[in-house]
Amino acid sequence: MKYQHYDFESFRVLTITSEQFKNVHMEINFIDDVDNISMPLRSFLVNLMGYTSKIYPTKREMLIALENLYNSVYYTNYSRVGKSYIANFVLDFVSPKYIKDKKYLGNCIKFLCEQVLNPNINDDKFDERSKEIIKERIHQNIDHYKESAFSYAFCESRKFLFKDSISGKMINGTHEELDSINNEDLINDYHKLFEDAKVDILIIGDLDMDKCVSYINKYFQKKSIVENTYQNTISNKINPYEELEVEGKYAQTQLLMYLQFNELSEFELYAVSTLYLQILGRANQSDKLARYLRIENPLVYSRGIRFDYPNKYLLIYTGLKYDNVKEAIKGIDRALKEMANGEIDEDYFELQKEKVLSNMTMNEDDEEYLIGEYYMHSLFNRPLPKDRRELIKQVTIDDIKKLAKKFKKTLTYILKETVDDEGN
Repeated sequence: MKYQHYDFESFRVLTITSEQFKNVHMEINFIDDVDNISMPLRSFLVNLMGYTSKIYPTKREMLIALENLYNSVYYTNYSRVGKSYIANFVLDFVSPKYIKDKKYLGNCIKFLCEQVLNPNINDDKFDERSKEIIKERIHQNIDHYKESAFSYAFCESRKFLFKDSISGKMINGTHEELDSINNEDLINDYHKLFEDAKVDILIIGDLDMDKCVSYINKYFQKKSIVENTYQNTISNKINPYEELEVEGKYAQTQLLMYLQFNELSEFELYAVSTLYLQILGRANQSDKLARYLRIENPLVYSRGIRFDYPNKYLLIYTGLKYDNVKEAIKGIDRALKEMANGEIDEDYFELQKEKVLSNMTMNEDDEEYLIGEYYMHSLFNRPLPKDRRELIKQVTIDDIKKLAKKFKKTLTYILKETVDDEGN
């Protein structure tokens, strides 16, 4: 595996060469500060640019073009990492070494660059039909979180906990925000995308990367040079502890417990937290949450754990009957207390360490995982997997104790069931 970094005046290219993959994954990414953009507007724009383009003004024409590129797949995506909004334009295609057409690699790279450089704009207007189709899809996605009890509880609890923070906002915005977006807004935001955002182009596959980069330099243009660096965290205040119970039209109660924290050291973030999460709630049926919520006392139907460092919280969530809520809270509190006290069997600790290291090695069979890790390293100085493995080997139970004491419980959110299993 070979990492390479190419710098141009207005963008850079990050590559990983590996013989283990039969496909190539390529991304053109635009990174902006969330304080400088409207997230609902930018999300609308990125969705729209993934649907059609000026060169392929209908979805059918775009699909035919992709079929001619040996069934390549083009899509767009977007995410927020702390205060950084990342818009992704992605093409997955077969490795050129399996294709006889010598123009194939250049045509694939040209296709992706053209989608970004030539949106479906005529007479200074985005195609109206495409715009309305995407708008309707986003309207549906905005309400999609209401379809399951957990996703509803998760979104609503974050709105409550992070009332005055970007951490509580949904990336697609509200129906009202979406309806307020007009054609002029979209056109202006497209120009803003090229003027104000940093651009990184990522490629992973079994390729001659110098040749790939020469094609990129030929087909991709960006005039503005952006020097800004972006934050991958949001410093939310640690709130006083609260309990909130609300009713929902669901057949299952959801119990969500939030723990907030401040800054962590690199060792705590990239090594200690991995083992902490494994032992607390990610070791299948042998972790502490499983023991106290499922095995010793079957209290919950489902349970999970989420560690969100960019927004500085740890979330423990369960689906259960309302009558079991109090006992489930006791079980979660017991597990958290044992972590803070270092009540962990030494042999079990070493076994889980080995499992974590093994899982990390297995993840390296995934192209998107590898290029994503490399990208986070380049953006935010996150250690590469090989370096994280060395850090994890050094973690002790005492390190777990110290980390556990930094988590402060700030919200217990209960979404109470109000209907039976038949929806009555």
